[in-house]
Amino acid sequence: MSNLTLDKTQYYLLQLLFGLCAVAFGCVIVSPNFSIKVFSVAGIVALVAFLLDIKNFKKHDAFWLCLVLLVIGICDLVWYRMFKVESSPAINSYRAYLEVGKICLFGAFSLFVFANRSQLKIGSNKVHVLLAVLLQVMIIVYASYQHFFLDSQRVTLALKGGTNATGAAYTIAFISFYTILVMQHSASRWKELGILGHFFITFLILVSTETRAAILAYPIIFFGLLVVKFYKERHIPWKGVGVLLVALLAGMFMMKHSLIQRYNDLNHDIVAYDKDNSTTSVGARFAMWKTGLIAAEDNYFWQSTDVRNAKITDVVKKDPSLAGALEHMRGHLHNEVVETLSLKGPSGLILYILFVISLAWYALRKLNSVILCAFLASMIMFGLSGVMFYSKTTPVAWMLTLIMSVVFLEQNKHRDVIK
Repeated sequence: MSNLTLDKTQYYLLQLLFGLCAVAFGCVIVSPNFSIKVFSVAGIVALVAFLLDIKNFKKHDAFWLCLVLLVIGICDLVWYRMFKVESSPAINSYRAYLEVGKICLFGAFSLFVFANRSQLKIGSNKVHVLLAVLLQVMIIVYASYQHFFLDSQRVTLALKGGTNATGAAYTIAFISFYTILVMQHSASRWKELGILGHFFITFLILVSTETRAAILAYPIIFFGLLVVKFYKERHIPWKGVGVLLVALLAGMFMMKHSLIQRYNDLNHDIVAYDKDNSTTSVGARFAMWKTGLIAAEDNYFWQSTDVRNAKITDVVKKDPSLAGALEHMRGHLHNEVVETLSLKGPSGLILYILFVISLAWYALRKLNSVILCAFLASMIMFGLSGVMFYSKTTPVAWMLTLIMSVVFLEQNKHRDVIK
């Protein structure tokens, strides 16, 4: 195959890959399962593009990030193959790592070929704007429908099963950082007010999910972005700050009943845990973290979910106050570090730390993007009470957000804006 023919083939494959990722990203709100299927096809296209260009293989800015994702994906698939037990009560836990392993592999190849051919014109800024607007409209309409017409206690969007409202909150927050990134590149003089309005709407919807981690983390990270913006521009727009504070206070007032309820639940759960009752939402998390760390003490390499759960059961027999862990141990332990240590041991934790370091280095040193760092910060903060590398819906949401953000940033490196 001649170089000219190969370049044309690569170009068309990249356009196809971008189109598939855009479709998958556009469907992640209304149909996560369909989004995963489309992304699987995109991953195969990325693999083909990688193999066709393997003779020109070279390191580039995203190389280490892609390598870490590739190793994480391979390890998850190997772990699944080694330990899966079809008759296990925790079978969903095994399948969850099968799914996230595939997502990490597809994401690694997609990111690699996009960054490797960043000199080509991939997609269009208009497509990113359309996607951001479309996703924002879908989130608002879907959340409003569930909250006002279905009178749902917690907005879940299209997520079903174990993730529900929590997974919906994570997805909304991830998409928000992509939207802010796209809006920041707008030439409109109203973009600052648009970003503040977006924050206000997103915060209201996050409150309607009643997911404490997202309600607390999102405003903090957004405020951090504003501080960086003020520092770089050497100017504090007091009107904008005033609008932000008014919007935040108005949002808290409008959703005060939900906020008060979650605050009261938190206090009740903490008091119950102090009285050796861990069967509450917060108490169960404390119990899972404690028993999970105990189960990880002699896990120097890997162990199965069943072995871990047996250790947790033995711990609970000795200390019944930790019984809250039993209800959730067949899934995950609601903390990225504890979950990883309890199953993958030190090697799994090292890979997670390498992922954080490689993405932070790529975002700051190569793309000069504080917004992508904010996205990473959200993953880390959400990982304190949840897991990002588990199952399908949350991983595909953050992976597609990462891919589309990277493509957008690579294509706009020449723009002199705060990214």
